[in-house]
Amino acid sequence: MNYFIAKNFLASMNTTGKITNVISVVGISLGSFALIISISVLNGFENKLDEKISNFDGHFRIPNSISNDKLSKIKSLKEVKSVLFNYERKGMIHHLSNQSLVTFKQVSADYFESFNEIPYVGALPLENEIFLGNDIASRLGIRTGDIVKISSPLDKRFILGFPPTLEVKVSGIFSSKILNYDNKYIFISKNIGKTLFSNVIENQFIDIKLHHSSKIDETRKTLSNIIGGKIISSWRDRNVALVGAIQMEKIGSVVVLSLILLVASFSILSTIYLITIRKIKDLGILRFLGMKMDDVHYLIMYQALIIGFRGVCIGFTSGISVVLFQNIFKIISLPNDIYAMEVLPMFLSPEDIIIVLCINIFFILSTGFYGTRKFLKYDPLEMLKWVK
Repeated sequence: MNYFIAKNFLASMNTTGKITNVISVVGISLGSFALIISISVLNGFENKLDEKISNFDGHFRIPNSISNDKLSKIKSLKEVKSVLFNYERKGMIHHLSNQSLVTFKQVSADYFESFNEIPYVGALPLENEIFLGNDIASRLGIRTGDIVKISSPLDKRFILGFPPTLEVKVSGIFSSKILNYDNKYIFISKNIGKTLFSNVIENQFIDIKLHHSSKIDETRKTLSNIIGGKIISSWRDRNVALVGAIQMEKIGSVVVLSLILLVASFSILSTIYLITIRKIKDLGILRFLGMKMDDVHYLIMYQALIIGFRGVCIGFTSGISVVLFQNIFKIISLPNDIYAMEVLPMFLSPEDIIIVLCINIFFILSTGFYGTRKFLKYDPLEMLKWVK
């Protein structure tokens, strides 16, 4: 009954009330729409970053000190797509009069295309060839086919000796556009690694790539049961500062965009005041006919809920539609020279929708409660006596 009375009160508003009502609905709609779009875009970039890093480093990294039996169990897991043995070592690359500090990553060329899904030009490295990042190549003026020198100062053969140095051919240049990877890594073969490195025991590890990123938590538990107390790390564990910055960006965006809903809440409050003042006689008559004071409170609360949820429905419908439309038709493109993707990524999970809905409900209910308590300090039956 209270709902229908509140609905009729809203329908009978004058021109001023209708304008404030429209402003309130538009404000809630814009706030909901902005929250959904911003969260979906941030999620999209985070998912793309996760995908690209996993294509480079895999989903998990474990020390290369497990038994063959445990390794066989890991490879047999249905969630595991590929397993790659790696060495990493700091070193130098020299070309003409230029040089740079880099990280050598020793991998097997047989697994490179199936594990490291990275865009590149040229060819995959053979036994005496290397594969380096685009930023390193640009800075040192290196092109595919050039001969360069690489060395490992950490692997001096003698106390007063020179570090081992090799002349190698650049077979290809990759462009991952991931963090500083293009300015950091050089892929080398096992043959070059044996010649260049004399002490890489502490830098040996195994990268594990899964078929689907959604199985990360489940697979981590399974791996822990297999390898025991060994450390299992993901790229998120190795980049805590970056992950924290992403989370803080999400929180900051939600807080800032929620201010739109706060402003819209004041518009709802104004609308409720206008309706209540205009309908004070009707409220007094309803009290005279036996309506309880709690019912009057609920009646005003319903008005706030009706206005608020009209805006929520419009904002959610438009926001989710934009996300679905972008994911299907990919109409919003991004400049390739800046971003590592061609279209704007957008992803919205059920949890995100629930969070945005809860934020809206909080502001709408807060407005209703405040409006009810602030305006109805007195019984409308008593207020009716003040009206001349």
